[in-house]
Amino acid sequence: MDLLLVGACSLTFALVANAVRDGGPQSAPIDLIAHDLGTTPEQFRQVAERYLPHPPSGPPTESQKMNVAIALDVTVEQLDAVMEKYRPDRLRQR
Repeated sequence: MDLLLVGACSLTFALVANAVRDGGPQSAPIDLIAHDLGTTPEQFRQVAERYLPHPPSGPPTESQKMNVAIALDVTVEQLDAVMEKYRPDRLRQR
């Protein structure tokens, strides 16, 4: 169960942080995510670009999530909570 939850949160983070354009998912609400994490949209983008693979090759690893959390001065739990908040309905756990 824990692995399923970690996988779901990781997938959400990858989708939100690396939203695909041109017929893909809607752009992530970067301004809202950054606000909830206590940072600027620009800093969030820079951190995501630095620590997350392009294009996404699957959910981010725990190491990648930890690096993002450290760079933004938040906990991994805070990062996961914000990503879950902005997860598209179609990807929410049922």
